[in-house]
Amino acid sequence: MNATTTTMSSQNNFMKSYYSERNKMRISRRQALTAQLLLACGLLLVECGLTEAASGLQAVKHTAASTYCEYKEHNVTHQKEQGAVWFDTQNNCLVYTCAAGVGTEPQAHIVVTQIDCNEFYCDVGTELRKTASSCCGECVRTHCQHNNTLYAVGESWHNDADCTLLECARRDSGEIAINSYRRTCAPVDASCPPERIYRNSCCFVCRPLATSRIEELDDVEVTQDIWTPEWYRQHPCVRDCQADAPPMTCHYTFVVEWYQTFSKACFDCPLNLTDCSRPHCIMGDGLQRSITVVNRMMPGPSIEVCEGDQIVVDVKNNLLGESTTIHWHGLHQKQTPYMDGVPHITQCPISPHATFRYSFPADNAGTHFWHSHTGMQRGDGVFGPLIIRRPKHAEPHGGLYDFDLSEHVLVVQDWIHEPGASIFAFHHHSSGDNKPHNILINGRGRYYNRIWADMKRQHRMAAEAAPTEALSATPPNLIQLLSSEALQQQRNSSESLAAHSRQRRGNVQNIPLEQIPHQVYHVKRGFRYRFRIVNAEYLNCPILVSVDNHLLTAINSDGYDIEAMEVGSIVTYSGERFDFVLNANQAVGNYWLRLKGLMDCSERFTSAFQVAILRYEGAPEVEPSAELGYDHNATGIELNVMNRGPGYADTKTVAEMRALPIYDTVSGIDDDTLKPEADYKFFVYYDFYRKDNPEFHNGDYYGMDANVSRENMLYTPQLNHISLKFPSVALLPQRHQLSDELFCNETTLAQQGIDCREQFCKCHHVLQVPLNAVVELIIVDEGFTFYANHPFHLHGNAFRVIGLERLGENVTIEMIKQLDQFKLLKRNLINPPVKDTVTVPDGGYTIIRFEAYNPGYWLFHCHIEFHAEIGMALVLKVGDDDKMVPVPHNFPTCGDYMPGARDETSSTIETTDSPATRAPPTKDISARHLATGLPLIALILHQL
Repeated sequence: MNATTTTMSSQNNFMKSYYSERNKMRISRRQALTAQLLLACGLLLVECGLTEAASGLQAVKHTAASTYCEYKEHNVTHQKEQGAVWFDTQNNCLVYTCAAGVGTEPQAHIVVTQIDCNEFYCDVGTELRKTASSCCGECVRTHCQHNNTLYAVGESWHNDADCTLLECARRDSGEIAINSYRRTCAPVDASCPPERIYRNSCCFVCRPLATSRIEELDDVEVTQDIWTPEWYRQHPCVRDCQADAPPMTCHYTFVVEWYQTFSKACFDCPLNLTDCSRPHCIMGDGLQRSITVVNRMMPGPSIEVCEGDQIVVDVKNNLLGESTTIHWHGLHQKQTPYMDGVPHITQCPISPHATFRYSFPADNAGTHFWHSHTGMQRGDGVFGPLIIRRPKHAEPHGGLYDFDLSEHVLVVQDWIHEPGASIFAFHHHSSGDNKPHNILINGRGRYYNRIWADMKRQHRMAAEAAPTEALSATPPNLIQLLSSEALQQQRNSSESLAAHSRQRRGNVQNIPLEQIPHQVYHVKRGFRYRFRIVNAEYLNCPILVSVDNHLLTAINSDGYDIEAMEVGSIVTYSGERFDFVLNANQAVGNYWLRLKGLMDCSERFTSAFQVAILRYEGAPEVEPSAELGYDHNATGIELNVMNRGPGYADTKTVAEMRALPIYDTVSGIDDDTLKPEADYKFFVYYDFYRKDNPEFHNGDYYGMDANVSRENMLYTPQLNHISLKFPSVALLPQRHQLSDELFCNETTLAQQGIDCREQFCKCHHVLQVPLNAVVELIIVDEGFTFYANHPFHLHGNAFRVIGLERLGENVTIEMIKQLDQFKLLKRNLINPPVKDTVTVPDGGYTIIRFEAYNPGYWLFHCHIEFHAEIGMALVLKVGDDDKMVPVPHNFPTCGDYMPGARDETSSTIETTDSPATRAPPTKDISARHLATGLPLIALILHQL
């Protein structure tokens, strides 16, 4: 076979391969350079009429037939055999081919081909990147692919099937690859009976005996609460609610104190699982830290009553030098506004060693919760569920479920391994972050990210200690058979390594984190169950809830029923509650109930996630076999989606839910709130502002413009450029000591010539509305500084969510006002949902409406604790003082003690500049931004 025949055969073979790959629309990185070269060879069959290009290359003419090509480049003559292919030395997108003579032209000649990069494709999980040595670039892998799922570099997932942890990693060479780490399992005790050996997280362990130390309590006369979840589930008020049954008075004692996870009360937990259920044993995720709790429980005692009962709670403050209060989140306190539990608004804080009795009617059925409204105490553990039931036949969705059980309550919380006050100080006064490490369900959960990090560390240590050949020859299951001596050597090696590294938090070396028991929810196949979610978080970590292989029927939010919606997952924000029905219609087995953290818990930061087990009756007591990892994506519609507007097929915003018509006659949210125009309309806008907040940036020493590192800069979140200053007195009980001149808002400050956009303002931020007025709040997240999220909670009233939209990466309040002026803000006035806590999209708005039917002083605030505590809040004064319910006799009061000080009669305002030196604003702010807003208005009009 001659050279020409060989070349043509190669070209034909390539063309078949090339077009086959082209139909698949992809090409691998290793084939990229070869494909470019061979593509030119194939194309010469149809482009044989082309000759030299104007690139400095000149073919040498021959008068007789020849089997080679000669060309001159830079005055140097080159010779190429027929069939040769080469690139231009200056332009690697030009390819030359020495082609055989055709017809009357017997001599070989040069064919020039321009490579078409439009025909170049990369695999999924790779991207095309330009390189100097390649015309179109090369396909560079950016993600790992495993089981048809893509994983970014640094992401981990666990496979219980073969006891491995998989990690997408970047090698030193830059190559993306999957690292596999095998878990090291301790040997099973030889004395363990076979019937007690079971598989737990891929390792075989000896099931602990159900030995208990409860017998120590047998001789003790029980005269008070035992302080366990089981004890409160047997409270006399936990009963089947009947329509004609008389109401009960439900009494509880709450003792608030500093405490500890994995205290001495836990004994041998989790090695003895019975010890994990002992009184006062709080596990968290296995890492020891100080906490603040009620009755040595986290979550605290569950209050479960019937609608119409009277709730009485004696709160005893055993904190050493720290005050507290309890807010009953979801109850409007219509008859008892002084029981709302907000310090310096509805009551004075409860001082140490004092007891305060809360007493109020359970007049709003639904899923609620109680929590501290003081400092960081909610984040440290002072919270618990508050469930108010009514007879099942009175439930609008009572026919959708068979059981509504106490054990099917999910109280979720974000979790950091240090006290909230420490994190707060580190974040606000230095370079510390505010990102949650983990998520807990009913106060427990595994810290998978730490467990997996330890697995990788142990794997690397074992690899360094043993020869490579020995490791490769060791069967995978042999690792599970390591002797006790080898395990002890490994522990000693770990301790030696730890001595030369950063101190590890807590008791991680003493408590097996992988054996912390999961929360387990039991169901029986063929029945439907009502589940209740309470989001008790205190940081910015929205949580997506889903259950493997199950759809969720959402029926209620914040205590108010909605038209039933079948969804695949539900996003909850701090302060929100959702009820859903789970139909146990799958095969008997174990399924993961998954929690996935978003925003500050996302893969950009901590990849926080958690799981519980949904266990069917008859299923073995083992963990589900499905893979674990942050990247799990639930199927189906995502309800209450984060930072997205309406109109998408795969997601629904909270504004797209629909309330049942039963609320059209309920005071505060009735159909009067749905009239075309509200009586009072307020724009409440916010962002993180670059200002010298004197509490965190002293302008004389370390102001924002000083030589302060980026990590140490604190941007202050404010409502209408104002930080709420809490008064020294309690507004509601001491209202007769106050004057309206003490209050401030955007209008009153502007009248005084104070421009809070340019300076820091902090004062008693109050919006006043008449009793029974329909109030509309247009809440705007301008979204310039951070991509963030803020859930807002209104005390004393529920509201209708009549609008929610995200307009872009950011938006100004001037744009929103112009859109509203031209009637371009979307409002739905047909059965909008009823809630008391709602999120606002970043770079968007949420519109709420309510009838101010409840006289009093009511807090409206961001429910992220770090934001609310530094002033991201305001007070709504509803009605005149004489219309408010009088407080009980001898109700506690508080205030400053400053003998000889003159009474203040003007607004108390803190600014970074002296107000007297500033002139009133001379420009119309709305007109100033008109040119900026008009393009947005034109775009929306075009879409309409």
